[in-house]
Amino acid sequence: MLTVVFGLSVGLYSATHQYSKFDYAATFVAFFGYAIPNFWFGIILLVIFGVHLDLVPIVFDPDVPVFSLANIKQLILPVFVLTTGSIASLARYSRAEALEYVQATFTKTAKAKGASERRILLRHVLRPAAVPLSTILVADLLGLFIASSYLVEVVFGIPGLGQLSFRAIQNQDTPLVLATTLIGVFIAIVGNLLQDIAYTVLDPRIDYGDR
Repeated sequence: MLTVVFGLSVGLYSATHQYSKFDYAATFVAFFGYAIPNFWFGIILLVIFGVHLDLVPIVFDPDVPVFSLANIKQLILPVFVLTTGSIASLARYSRAEALEYVQATFTKTAKAKGASERRILLRHVLRPAAVPLSTILVADLLGLFIASSYLVEVVFGIPGLGQLSFRAIQNQDTPLVLATTLIGVFIAIVGNLLQDIAYTVLDPRIDYGDR
């Protein structure tokens, strides 16, 4: 959710304010977040904020209540590290797709008619750009999240699917490795199905009736 909201917002704003200071800053942050290794980034943040500044716990405690300040403190760094790369990727894609429609004829016509910037952004830029953007929400983001979760959960000691699969690989537990892999495959299949359905909602011209 954070990835979609922040990634799309940053990308669309950068497209509508091309070559501005915000656009340059967002481009730098996007390339930084996309290129930096998550496991190294997580270790550096743990050393800075956990060891030197003592702002977050170094060891993850699974017994902490879910809705508590202590749980929020220990999840800040893992969530930040995990979403950095995905937000950067989606921001770059959304910026590139939105740029095709920012200077389109129908967008200029809407501006000439006095349409508000919000209406132009949501109705004339985001709506047509949503179809190609939806193709990466499942494939690229799911792959990035699954691959990153292995590293992030191991670095921060979070007992999750990634760490379970990692330990299964270390212990050569083939059935457990297959089971954890199957979960990712199942999510990918369901996600691609929902993605194909979303095409018809975003663009009524797409029809699967003859297939």
